[in-house]
Amino acid sequence: MLKAIIVDDEAKARRILESFLVDYCPEVQIMALTEDIPTAVKAIQKFKPDIVFLDIEMPGYNGFQLLEFFEEIDFEIIFTTAYSEFALKAFQVSAIDYLLKPIQIDQLTAAVQKVEKIYGNSLIRERLQTLQSNLEEYIIKKIVVPLSEGSLFVELKDILYLKADGSYCNMFFTDGNKVLVSKTVKDFEDQLTPEEGFFRIHRSYLINSSYVTNFATEYYDVTLVNEVTLNVSRDRRVAFMQYMKNRPLAL
Repeated sequence: MLKAIIVDDEAKARRILESFLVDYCPEVQIMALTEDIPTAVKAIQKFKPDIVFLDIEMPGYNGFQLLEFFEEIDFEIIFTTAYSEFALKAFQVSAIDYLLKPIQIDQLTAAVQKVEKIYGNSLIRERLQTLQSNLEEYIIKKIVVPLSEGSLFVELKDILYLKADGSYCNMFFTDGNKVLVSKTVKDFEDQLTPEEGFFRIHRSYLINSSYVTNFATEYYDVTLVNEVTLNVSRDRRVAFMQYMKNRPLAL
C-alpha cells in the first residue's frame, strides 16, 4: 500500500483527485488533503507518505518551494499542472511525472504504477533539480537518461549522436564515451527536436547538429567533430538540407 497526500489550493480539485484515487487506484491510501505548503509540510512530517500529489501554482508558496522544507526527500512527487506545452516537455525530459488538469484516469493510474516500480531508487531530488533548471531558463538543457541500472543526468551539449540498437540505443558523447540507454532513438526524437539542435537523419541516427563539420551533398553523408561519418537516409535528405541552411558548421 502506498501512502499519499494531496496538495492543492482548490477544494474541488482535491476532491476530484481523491475520488479518482479511491475508485481506480486501490493500492493508494490517502492520508491527508492539504490546501497549502505549510499544511502539507506538517502532513508529510506526520504521515511520511510515499507519494505527494502536488499542485504547482498555489498562493503563498508554489509547489516547487515545498522541497525547500526538507533536507532529504524520501517521497515521490507527482505534479498536477495546467502548464504550457514547453513546461510539459521539461517534465518529460526530466523524468518527472505530472498530471495535466483536468486529470485523466489513465494518466493517473500509469503515474501511480510507475511510482510502484521506482519507489526507493528514484533519485527524486536530482530529477527535480533537472526539471527546475529546464523551467527556469525556458530551454531544455539537461535530460534524465534511463540505463539498465539507474539513471544518468546528461547535458544536451555533451551529446554527440544516438545510434539505434534494437529496443535500446547507444548514446555517444563529445568526450568519446558512450552508454547503452533503455530507450529507442524514436523515444529521443520525440524529446530532442530540431529546436534543441537535434535531427533524425536516418532511422538509426539522431545527431546533435551543433557538431556537424561537413555535409557532403553528393554522397549525403554527415561528418561530426569526432570524424565519424553517418549517412542521411533518402527520405530525410531534403528536410535536413533545409535545416542545415540555417545552422553553422562546427569548427
